[in-house]
Amino acid sequence: MEKLRVLVIDDNKFSRSLLSTQLAGYGIRDVVECADGVEGLKYLQNQPIHLILLDYEMTPLNGAEFSRLVRRDPSIPNPEVPIIMISGYSDLAHVKEARDSGINEFLGKPVSADILYRRIGHTLQNPRPFVRTDHYVGPQQREERSLRPADPSHSSAGNDD
Repeated sequence: MEKLRVLVIDDNKFSRSLLSTQLAGYGIRDVVECADGVEGLKYLQNQPIHLILLDYEMTPLNGAEFSRLVRRDPSIPNPEVPIIMISGYSDLAHVKEARDSGINEFLGKPVSADILYRRIGHTLQNPRPFVRTDHYVGPQQREERSLRPADPSHSSAGNDD
C-alpha cells in the first residue's frame, strides 16, 4: 500500500485529517486532500490516483454526484478508479444512491482504522468488472440479498468479506 496515491475528499477538515492519519498508519504517504468535489474533479483531470475516499454530504456536489461525474466525464483519465464512500448518512436510501452512482464500497462513519484498512485491501485486491450501460457506469454490483439482522458478519452497506 505504500505506493498508493489516495485522494481524500471531505468538506470537514477534521475528517480529512483523520483519514490522512489513518492512511499514514498503513504506510500510505501520498495522500491528497480536497475540501469538495469540484476541487477533487480538477485534481483527477491532471493527476493519477489509485483510490478515492469520499464523503457523501458536501456542496456544491454531494458524493454521489461526484462519483457519477468521475465515472462518466470524458475529461477524467481513469474513470475506473476505485471509490470508497465514507459517510455518516448510512441509511438504506443513501447507501443505494451511493451504490447506484458507481462507488465500489460504502462505509458508515465513524469507521475504525482496522475496517478501513481491510476495505481498502479488499477493494484493491478484488476488483469487480467495470460495467457501462445507459443507466449505470461503475463496478459490477453485487446481488442484493436478504440479510438476517442477527448475522454480525454483514453490514447494511453490503460488505462481503
